[in-house]
Amino acid sequence: MSLLATAPINNKYVLVRADLNVPRNKQGKILNDFRLKAILPTLHLIKLRGGKIVLISHSGRPQAYEEHLSLEPLSNWFQKNDLSTCFAPDPDTAFIKTKTMKQDMLLLENVRFFPREYQKDIEFAKSLSRLGSYFVQDAFANLHRDHTSMTLLAKQFDIDHKTIGLLIEKELKILTQLTTGPKQPFILILGGSKVATKLPVIEQLLDKVSAVLVCPAIAFTFLKAQSIDVGRSLVDENSFEIARKILKKAQEKGINIIFPVDYLVTSSSFEKPFPCTISKKISDSQIGISFGPKTSELFKHCILQAQTIFLNGVSGNPCYPETLEGMRSIFLALQQSYATKIIGGGDIIAVAEQLGFKQTVGTFLTGGGATLSYLGGDTLPGLMALR
Repeated sequence: MSLLATAPINNKYVLVRADLNVPRNKQGKILNDFRLKAILPTLHLIKLRGGKIVLISHSGRPQAYEEHLSLEPLSNWFQKNDLSTCFAPDPDTAFIKTKTMKQDMLLLENVRFFPREYQKDIEFAKSLSRLGSYFVQDAFANLHRDHTSMTLLAKQFDIDHKTIGLLIEKELKILTQLTTGPKQPFILILGGSKVATKLPVIEQLLDKVSAVLVCPAIAFTFLKAQSIDVGRSLVDENSFEIARKILKKAQEKGINIIFPVDYLVTSSSFEKPFPCTISKKISDSQIGISFGPKTSELFKHCILQAQTIFLNGVSGNPCYPETLEGMRSIFLALQQSYATKIIGGGDIIAVAEQLGFKQTVGTFLTGGGATLSYLGGDTLPGLMALR
């Protein structure tokens, strides 16, 4: 039974910190509601127990009010999913509304519209805490952030008046499969551009994995660290040292770190016209975008041999579908695999849906940065604050 199922929340106002940071267009239309659906089990359980919900979240990275990042339009989505919802533009208005609230839930405006959210402001934390008598932390994707509503808010509640929600409990359980005795062979597949957050994951899991498939753009930092020419491709020079350390440790342990053997390259930036070619090497004037068909076959062979797979990061640019053929090949291989397949990160969820693989390739996690922090051995401030 979950922690939330046994929490003393019956007929109480329950303050829930969620992550409703979903992609929307400038008109406010929701483009992907994966994270909204992920929070519903927690909200419905609280409603079932007779609790009233006060929902707190952020959207984007605003420094002040930005209309397209307002959470108010999300009220309609929750209404359609069996949660009658009212909206409050600020904590003071929310506090007043909770006195006479008849709806299942009150949705507070984007907490990042208030500068004190970034400032770890104790008074702001107190103004939020008075909105409920019990606190539930369920913003898995934001656990690595040390912001007011993620840490100081939780600390305003006694230990027996706060817990994690069903989403965090579920995703931590999934990640535990990767850190405690994963079925072998266990392979990591890592791509994307955030090199500094992904190399610690490789380093931390080298004792557990059989192989690491390194995709662009992260691959270019490893190659450049070995003095291999990558042209004008994206590299993180500050990560050369840890890249070399990982390569040395992998060699000592006999772990294969597998790089692309051909590349999708362009001689221009991500602007149309966008000519791409397949190349074995990257010349001085070229930019590596993704990997080619020979690499797809190599990666497919590795994927089909694995029993556990963790995938994070996108190769290519979702705005240019012609650059996503490498990702398509990975998803096709995952479809054929009988391994335990765990996929983390908002970007890759969007690409899987764009390419039509969302329902068929594995278990998706809501968190990107938080997942990598957890697997990289970092402490998560949002969880620590519950202790």
